[in-house]
Amino acid sequence: MNIEKIPNPDNQSSSQPEITDEVVLRFLMILEQVREEDLSCSDMYARLDEFVEAEVKDGQDAAILTPLIYEHLDMCSDCCDEYEALLNVVENAEDQNENK
Repeated sequence: MNIEKIPNPDNQSSSQPEITDEVVLRFLMILEQVREEDLSCSDMYARLDEFVEAEVKDGQDAAILTPLIYEHLDMCSDCCDEYEALLNVVENAEDQNENK
């Protein structure tokens, strides 16, 4: 990406502070930590039922078993809403089966 400074028509110095090397290095370190294998929403929908079943039926902490799904749910409100709706349905179905 090539970013060029747009010249100031009044030949005055810009009021924006110059970015220091330290800031750039910190930003690059953060970018390096971003995972390439992050899940898309369509990937989430494909795995959401298994994730919920692991939590409800198996009593496992699905966040430990599938951290990428948990991280995606933490960042994506649409998928989180889907997860909570599905979780509610499965938990209610489990409760009904136990009461029979």
